[in-house]
Amino acid sequence: RILAWLIFTGPSEIKPFCGIIMKMEWKPEQEGLRQILTLLKESQSPDTATQRAVQQKLEELNKYPDFNNYLIFVLTKLVSEEEPTRSLSGLILKNNVKAHYNSFLPEVAEFIKRECLSAVGDPSPLIRATVGIIITTIASKGELTSWPELLPALCQMLDSQDYNVCEGAFGALQKICEDTAEILDSDALNRPLNVLIPKFLQFFRHSSPKIRCHAIACVNYFITGRTQALMLHIDSFIENLFHLAADEDPDVRKNVCHALVLLLEVRLDRLIPHLPNIIEYMLVRTQDPEEGVALEACEF
Repeated sequence: RILAWLIFTGPSEIKPFCGIIMKMEWKPEQEGLRQILTLLKESQSPDTATQRAVQQKLEELNKYPDFNNYLIFVLTKLVSEEEPTRSLSGLILKNNVKAHYNSFLPEVAEFIKRECLSAVGDPSPLIRATVGIIITTIASKGELTSWPELLPALCQMLDSQDYNVCEGAFGALQKICEDTAEILDSDALNRPLNVLIPKFLQFFRHSSPKIRCHAIACVNYFITGRTQALMLHIDSFIENLFHLAADEDPDVRKNVCHALVLLLEVRLDRLIPHLPNIIEYMLVRTQDPEEGVALEACEF
């Protein structure tokens, strides 16, 4: 099926080009790609009139199904472009997913999912984060149930020897845990937390502070709800928190303090044997040189 496109190349000029959506692997038309890149760069202009014109063009382009293919292509494949341009393409796609995902053609949705998974370990932290945002946005549209390979794929990536892949997967998982914590603990997905929680705990002693921070944050989202998978490993969780109490990284210390604040509310019974030491620790942390850590400790 050949879809006619209208790409706006200027205030009054309109050029047609074709995008082909078939069972074969989708590839962009070079002229269409060039024009979309021009549009993305124009959108970064500080001029209000230019931004309005760009917004109008984007609204027109959303009428054409494979416009979103171009956006994900720029984000994940066009490494010759500057990172802000690639990331902006991803953020526009994220907004389209949020507003129109249910009307995406199945082949477009599948293409976007595949490209996202292939780019989780992009060398750029900005691109990895943008890919993670798109994955989470798709998941929040109810797609965890119809994207069964997502969680196993991300979980497997955690074991990668490539730091970028591990960090990118953790970044995506952290966003998913934050946005869809309830469904992760449901029978609808066969309770993936039974696998994920023990997996997260394994990374509390990872050599990278960023990975340690991700791991604690992921688990913290399930404390308040007394998630069964976490309650089964609560002693191991607390033991690992104590191990990280004096971590060199302020974000890790902040997440440790946050975990202890939450545990005080829901599992005081497990903290009582250690309460004097915890109180002393939190008092020390209120004087932490990092303001965020000190403020979190004050919540105890």
